Amino acid sequence: MRLPVLDPRDREAVMAQVAARARAYTPEWRYEGAEDDPGSALAALFGEMFYQTVDRFNSVPGKLHTEFLNLTGFQMPDPMPASGLLQFTAHDTVEEPVPVPEGTQVFTEDEEREHIVYETQRPIQSTPAQLEEVFYVDPRAEVIQQLDLAKSQPFFCPVEGENLQRHRFTLYQDDALSLAGPCQVEVELRQDGGFTAAETAARLADPSLVRWSFPSQEGEEPFTAVRAEGNRLLLTYEGKAAFTPDEEGHYRISCTGGLGSGTLLLDGVSLCSRPAGWLPVDGVSNGDVPLDLEEGGYCFGRRPAAYALCYFRADQVFRKRGARVNLHLEVAPVVTDPNGEEPHYQFNQHIIDKRDAVAVVPDDVYVSQVAWEYFNGLGWHTLPVSGSRNPFSCKQDGPLELVFDVPADLTPTEVNAQLGWYIRARVVHVENEFSMTPRWVVPFLKDARCTWAYDRGLPVQGLESENNGSMVRMEETEGVERLSFPALVGLEEHPKAMYFRFDRSPNAMPLSLFFDLAGRVKLEDKVRFEAWTGSRFEPVRTVDLTRNLLSPGMMLLYLSQPLPQHTLFGREGCWLRLTRSSYLDNTGGWPRVNAIRLNTVTALQRERAEEERFSSGAYEAGKTLQLLHSPVLDPQVWVDEVNALAVSDMKELARTQPDRVELEREDRIITHCWVLWQRRDQLTLAGPEERCYSLDPYEGTITFGDGIHGQVPPQGEENLRVRYWFGGGTRGNQPAGSVTKLVGALPRISWVENITPMSGGTDRLTPEKVDAIGSKALRHRGRAAGVSDFEEIVSQSFPQARHVKCFPSRDASGAYAPGHVSVVVEGCDLDSRRVTEDLCQRIYDRLSQQCDCVMAAEGRLHVVASTVITVSSTVTVEMADPDQGAATQQAIAQRLEELINVRWREREIGQQIRIAQVWQTVRDTPNVRLVRSILLEGWYDQAGIPRVVPLEEDGAFPYATVRSGLHLIQVE
Repeated sequence: MRLPVLDPRDREAVMAQVAARARAYTPEWRYEGAEDDPGSALAALFGEMFYQTVDRFNSVPGKLHTEFLNLTGFQMPDPMPASGLLQFTAHDTVEEPVPVPEGTQVFTEDEEREHIVYETQRPIQSTPAQLEEVFYVDPRAEVIQQLDLAKSQPFFCPVEGENLQRHRFTLYQDDALSLAGPCQVEVELRQDGGFTAAETAARLADPSLVRWSFPSQEGEEPFTAVRAEGNRLLLTYEGKAAFTPDEEGHYRISCTGGLGSGTLLLDGVSLCSRPAGWLPVDGVSNGDVPLDLEEGGYCFGRRPAAYALCYFRADQVFRKRGARVNLHLEVAPVVTDPNGEEPHYQFNQHIIDKRDAVAVVPDDVYVSQVAWEYFNGLGWHTLPVSGSRNPFSCKQDGPLELVFDVPADLTPTEVNAQLGWYIRARVVHVENEFSMTPRWVVPFLKDARCTWAYDRGLPVQGLESENNGSMVRMEETEGVERLSFPALVGLEEHPKAMYFRFDRSPNAMPLSLFFDLAGRVKLEDKVRFEAWTGSRFEPVRTVDLTRNLLSPGMMLLYLSQPLPQHTLFGREGCWLRLTRSSYLDNTGGWPRVNAIRLNTVTALQRERAEEERFSSGAYEAGKTLQLLHSPVLDPQVWVDEVNALAVSDMKELARTQPDRVELEREDRIITHCWVLWQRRDQLTLAGPEERCYSLDPYEGTITFGDGIHGQVPPQGEENLRVRYWFGGGTRGNQPAGSVTKLVGALPRISWVENITPMSGGTDRLTPEKVDAIGSKALRHRGRAAGVSDFEEIVSQSFPQARHVKCFPSRDASGAYAPGHVSVVVEGCDLDSRRVTEDLCQRIYDRLSQQCDCVMAAEGRLHVVASTVITVSSTVTVEMADPDQGAATQQAIAQRLEELINVRWREREIGQQIRIAQVWQTVRDTPNVRLVRSILLEGWYDQAGIPRVVPLEEDGAFPYATVRSGLHLIQVE
């Protein structure tokens, strides 16, 4: 409202008029304003006093307007203190939580180096524990995922990254599992309690539950078939891959899968193996001469002699210690007769007669005895054999098959510079070796094959299991009678939950956890905190200020006892669990958390004043108290009415209103009766019996009634007691990280800092704002019936709301919904969603009392924060003077930023974006000859998920408010 100016004259105009009139009324006196002229002094004094009269006369319309606003019931809103979150960090050397009392003061300095003091709202205890990791766990979906705390993450749903859940156990046995190609592995289980070993074997043979495999060069190779026979599992492999040892050189088989939520405990496991058929040996050598079995070769050379050696290498077979090995040899005799078949004459006679020549019968020279040996790490020892003990004599008919049990101390050795598993045949005796007529019967090896079989299973050498992100490993288990090994462990049947791991016990009374939530997602069930207490997770008493993870806020957990260390998901620490209360899916999505902070508490920009006491005389109607500090926040006015009430009345008052009455006694006699009087916005509406007062918080004055409108305080000495805080205003709005100093000392606290901006502080409304909303109260009278009523009530009662817009027939998301009303609020601080959400909640509480009660009860009233869209642009222009290109680019960016942050922000919600003004702003920039293209895009947060959209229409986002982003100016 523009107030009329009744008299436009100022001080200079008044003095000019005095001078003009002086020439007409007193021509004998010439007014020149000289300092030594008494007439000039009188004229100046008159002009000053007359100007003050004119000024007071011009203020009459403003006073009348103010009085009109008072008659309408308009009340200037109280100052609001800025608020934010403080984080108190305990020293690293502290073992126990550090108390941070309510009212702990911190401060920062303004531009004039004056202290701006903030006080904590509630007591907390700062724990030295650190939140190390957060896990998402869904037992039914078999999902365990670790969250990246450095970025925004959803709760209660899968995230990007590895699933840590594994159900897998591994059996190690280096001898029996050194296999290649087709084979069969037999696993024998021993189990006490729960399912019988036969039942367990049947479940472990079910391919829908588990998969058996072994490592190969190409990765994990599955077995071809698995079947159960009693308590034994028969694993058959029909492929050609070879078992590959791990990094430590161990051979293993693995079972991957799960059997449900139970636990499979194995008391003992033994296994054995056998090939699918005969296996060729890896190599044969005659001493240091290797033999090629494809062509055949002489085992002991062409002329066998004592101590000749033949080595057989079979790495897969000969390492099966304890197994019975069958070595099949195909040996062909090679006969060499150096004597020929011509007759032999007796040259020792004097007369040689051809008729005396005789045929000589040669002697067979062959390997008549061999010794079989193996290497035990110290030397070659005798190997007991059966079957064809000497297959090299070439005197045996039928198959040549050597049978022996692999000694337990057989070890690999080097033969001809090749490390492997060997046995050897050593020639002990060659029959007729020194005969004069030898006929050599030499063994020629054409083929060598072997196989093995166990008569019993071998105890596994080690076991390893991975379950629920944890690993258990047992080594050197051959001699252990009862293993009690957890092979497969299912997750506890439980709804989806978030697990929090701390490096030490986070016990505190209370432990404060701040959840910085992105977006606004309503969960259809409740969440609750539980703590691992040593045997199970138990509920924790919690005060949830996030309203079930709906908006940013704190959860206060009351943990009176230290939590024990416990290992979950392979990590050791102290554990808290935030769990849902049902298995229902949340149709509206899932809450996203930007960050989790410990040891946080809300602080307000205020200071507690010392209690002030006043006296009252006999019937002081309209008594006014002037407080020492202002602006005044949350005052409590106590009046001692011991001189005005009978004893019975005082006792009755204390019984009916115990929160508002304090009785003080001495020797059972009531000496003081302190009654808490209530504040009224307008005393003119109070009755004569009401104990009330009015407050001007900006001036720091308290006014009591006059007996007609409100009671008059009774007479007494220091019978008026005022407790209050003071502070508030825009000076308390400070950026994050600026409040870091303690008033006084707080032992064992190493650091304090505001982790959110201190925002929300407001001063007295400007006259323009008062004019805009003051008279509206006459129309709505505190009742929200129409669209403008909602907007005007919020604007009058909540000055920290920069813009308010009411949308009928729309729900909280902006969708068409008949019967719904959505009030969209833009706070003064776009970066502090926590403050805006808190403001929306307080606005909802107020409007729900002033609108249709049915609409509020049915959930058709919505108060939501505006959608903040960050507007960025890419502008392509041609310039008249290319030499001024850099300055022109900077000017365009500055103009766009001013357009968005100033001119657009002044408009109401949903009407701020004006695309045509962007073209006009760029076109009107000096040195711009032609605007070729402008691309506008907006970034906003939708339920915690960043969205980027092109801005092509003005009204595409009805709930939008804007701020400037990045502007890229391109020159052609």
